[in-house]
This record gives sequence, C-alpha cells and structure tokens, in this order.
Amino acid sequence: MPLPLTSDLATIMSLDEFASSVGYNGGNISAIFDNETVPVDAGGFAQVHQEQPRLTVRTVDVPSIGEGEVVVVSGVDYAVRAWIHDGTGVTEIRLEKA
Repeated sequence: MPLPLTSDLATIMSLDEFASSVGYNGGNISAIFDNETVPVDAGGFAQVHQEQPRLTVRTVDVPSIGEGEVVVVSGVDYAVRAWIHDGTGVTEIRLEKA
C-alpha cells in the first residue's frame, strides 16, 4: 500500500524549497540534484574517489525513464545510467556526464 506522501512530495520538490528545475524529455521537472564523491576500489593500495551524480524526482514526472536518456542540470548534460522507483512515489536516478 503506497504511503500518503503526495502533499509532502509536492512541498519537498518545490522550487522554493529543496528542488531545482532540470531539463528532461523536452520540458522541465523539479528534482533534487546531488553529486556525492564516493570511494571506488581501483585495485591498488590507495582509494580513488569518483563523483556519483544523481537526481531525486517524483515518479509521476519520469514514468517511462530509460537508460541513455539525457537530463540537463545547470547547463550540464547527464546520461541516465540507472534508476530505482522506491514504491513511495520517489525515483532516484543515477547519472553520468554525457
């Protein structure tokens, strides 16, 4: 059973709160962009760190998202690499600079 988060998601994804406008599929959607740096095992003694850009969006805004689609964040093109619909109306999209 889905959680009743519709009004909460609208607030969280508001451009006046946490979200920003992102180009997607010929239009714009509200999304929270994060570009965390994470350690990656490169097979040596020293760890390498790599950026891991991602978007958090409302699932209704990306119902048929697919790998390789392009989103534009602050003028930078990113290709969709993976996504997870979490069942609560939120989708996390893993990106890679295009």
